[in-house]
This record gives sequence, C-alpha cells and structure tokens, in this order.
Amino acid sequence: MDQQPSFVCPSHTTHYIIILIAGIMVGAGASFAYLKQVATSEGNTYQAGFNAARKLAEDSAMGGIFRAPDDVRTISGTVTAITNNRVSVHVESQNPFADPNLADRTIVINTDTKITKNIPGDIKAFQAEMEDFIEASQTDLKTPVAPPRPPQAKSVTVDTESIAVGDAITVTTSENIKDRKEFSASEIEIQ
Repeated sequence: MDQQPSFVCPSHTTHYIIILIAGIMVGAGASFAYLKQVATSEGNTYQAGFNAARKLAEDSAMGGIFRAPDDVRTISGTVTAITNNRVSVHVESQNPFADPNLADRTIVINTDTKITKNIPGDIKAFQAEMEDFIEASQTDLKTPVAPPRPPQAKSVTVDTESIAVGDAITVTTSENIKDRKEFSASEIEIQ
C-alpha cells in the first residue's frame, strides 16, 4: 500500500504552530487597534448614536410627544424631602429623552408662595353637582349662552407644614424652569 505524503512535515510542526500563534496575535492586535480607532472617532460614539435616534424620533409624525416646550412653568411630582423652606420633588417624565438630571428638583418656598390643598368633599354633593352639570350641558346646547362649568375640586389655603413627604404636588412658577434644578414657587397645589 502506498503512503501518501503528509501535508505537514513532522519535523517542522513546531514552526507551524509558532507561526500560527504569531499570526493570531498579530491579527487580534490589529483588529483591536482598528476597532478602538473606529469607536473613538468623531460621530461614532454612543452619544452621537443616541442623539441621532432622538432627532429621528422627534422629527417623526409622532415626534411631538417627545419635544419639550421651550417655556415650562408648571411641574408635577412627588415630595421626597422637606428641609426648612426647600421641598425636593421627584418628577416622572413621559418623555424617554428627558434629561435624567432634572428628574429631582428643589422648590424654594418664600413668603409670596401660595399653598393650597385639595380636600375631598361630600361625594353625594359632588354627584348632585355633576348631574346638574350634565343636565345643563344637554339643555344649553339649544341656546347660545356661555356653557355651564363642571363641578370644581374644593381647595383650602394651607401653610408649609401641610406639605409631607409622599404628597403629590403641582408647582407653578413665574419663571421658565425648563432647565432649572432649583427655583422659587409662586403656587403649590397639594393633591
């Protein structure tokens, strides 16, 4: 029987293995250097990709829900801490692109801040007011007069001590607070 010559010369096997390992190391090193260069080049960062995705979403037909108004004067959130005349509030944004640094804000209460608290009224009285409103709405459709107003929540003026951790509050200011972490409140409504 004839033996076929071996593809690898047995006396050079060690050389082949060394060359193979050296080739793998050079290839891995070159790949690592190339990928590192690509990852750090301008425009190929995570932030650039995120900004591109954000712009694409904001420019879409449904993008209006992702755009924050330029002038923000009201926020709602949950009270997380109270220290003297400062109230820390956690704001939950529905916008996935909202600045996470603005999720926690500090509201400064001064002597001009009006604080109100919604109080539960008598449920039967509210239902009666609602029935009157519905009836007035249906009958006033025929006459061109001012439409009837729905029943309003009852609220009372309270002081700073009425605010407690865990309260849901709505804060109104006289200044644009879109990018402000701390600001003075003109009105605070405790839910």
